[in-house]
Amino acid sequence: MRKFVLVLASAIAAIGANAQTQDCSELFISEYVEGSGNNKAIELYNPTNAAIDLSQYQCGRFRDGSGTPMIIQLSGSIGAYGTYVIVLDKRDPNGTGNEAPVDAALQAVADTFVNPVYVQSNSPFYFNGDDAFGLFKGDGTVLVDLFGKIGEDPGTAWSDVNGTWWTNDHTLIRKSTVLKGVTTNPSEFLVQTEWDSLPENTFTELGWHTCDCFGLGVEDEQAAEFNMYPNPAVDKELMISASKNIEKIQVFNILGQEAARISLAKEATSKHKLRLKQLNTGIYIVRVSLTGGAEVSRKVMLGR
Repeated sequence: MRKFVLVLASAIAAIGANAQTQDCSELFISEYVEGSGNNKAIELYNPTNAAIDLSQYQCGRFRDGSGTPMIIQLSGSIGAYGTYVIVLDKRDPNGTGNEAPVDAALQAVADTFVNPVYVQSNSPFYFNGDDAFGLFKGDGTVLVDLFGKIGEDPGTAWSDVNGTWWTNDHTLIRKSTVLKGVTTNPSEFLVQTEWDSLPENTFTELGWHTCDCFGLGVEDEQAAEFNMYPNPAVDKELMISASKNIEKIQVFNILGQEAARISLAKEATSKHKLRLKQLNTGIYIVRVSLTGGAEVSRKVMLGR
């Protein structure tokens, strides 16, 4: 693990000069887990149509309002429109207190485990609700996404407009309308602007992310009431229902390649049980074409 030193002033200068990312062109943080005990996780999302090499990136926290981050080097890769889940490395089933293991459900969705030993001067993944968290590129001076506000200690947590704490004892998911990371330190961190909140120790949304960057986005979704469940589809079967008749169902892999197609135009039905046993376990986009031209797309996990 390499160590990086980044002073707040130089970070902001580098951001302005080098990090003007375009929509859907760069990694960003798609989920933040600050749960009980050692249940800490960050999910990254690749909004592009090509794999991204993670060895070009680092991430870590700004502790208690610090302007200097603790950063950990990443490795591996993220496929097109894919996610990468990073979890604090606490897996000893006999661990207690500060060494208590992360929940089995969180371990199951991790792509990698990091930072097993806590050192006060270098503990990138021991974040709490009052720590900003950054995603960096290159030599660690180019900020491509930021959770929180650098240089601010909000106390226990950042809160919403009603004063309710959001960033501790919660899972936060980036809204699907967010197409890129935060590349400048905000004057104020308004958490509810880009994030949705789920209860503490919610891990079921890790491993995939819904984002409008995907080329098969929703077209006229408001034209029909629509439901698709369960998700994840452990048995690779999905129930689909709509307020209009279903004309066609297409299933695409994360590369945008069609993996299955079903025509229902002659059946005049608004409900269908989609069986996908022939497909490999993984993340897919299911696109449903309805009478009148409306199309609705959903990202689903098959066979977890």
